[in-house]
Amino acid sequence: MFGPDAFSRYDEELVVNITSLIDVIFILLIFFMVSTQFKRSSLPLDLPRSEDATQERNTTKVLAVTADRMELDGDSITLEALEDTLSSLYAREPELALSLECERTVEFERIVQILTKVQAAGISRIGIVHEPLD
Repeated sequence: MFGPDAFSRYDEELVVNITSLIDVIFILLIFFMVSTQFKRSSLPLDLPRSEDATQERNTTKVLAVTADRMELDGDSITLEALEDTLSSLYAREPELALSLECERTVEFERIVQILTKVQAAGISRIGIVHEPLD
């Protein structure tokens, strides 16, 4: 009844194939090794403190442009006076950055003229403000 053939049949059925399991483990290992490369380690720093609160200055100016007028930080300005005003601001503050806010109705040619004046003033840090797509 229980001969050598009976046990060999059961032995064949009890064999577990772990090849696919090993493949999955290696893929997970590679994934975690690659993903940990992007994690930046940072040192915990205790930075010194200053009592002078005027040390932080806002070096960003906002240039708002509509179809018929421009404002630099709330003050009305013309295209002709833009380069001179920005040049004097840039001479006083070399870290000056400009944030350009334009309406959709502003013609592209006007935007190019404004960017040309900003570049001629020496300002290279320009941010264009926009609304994100929905």
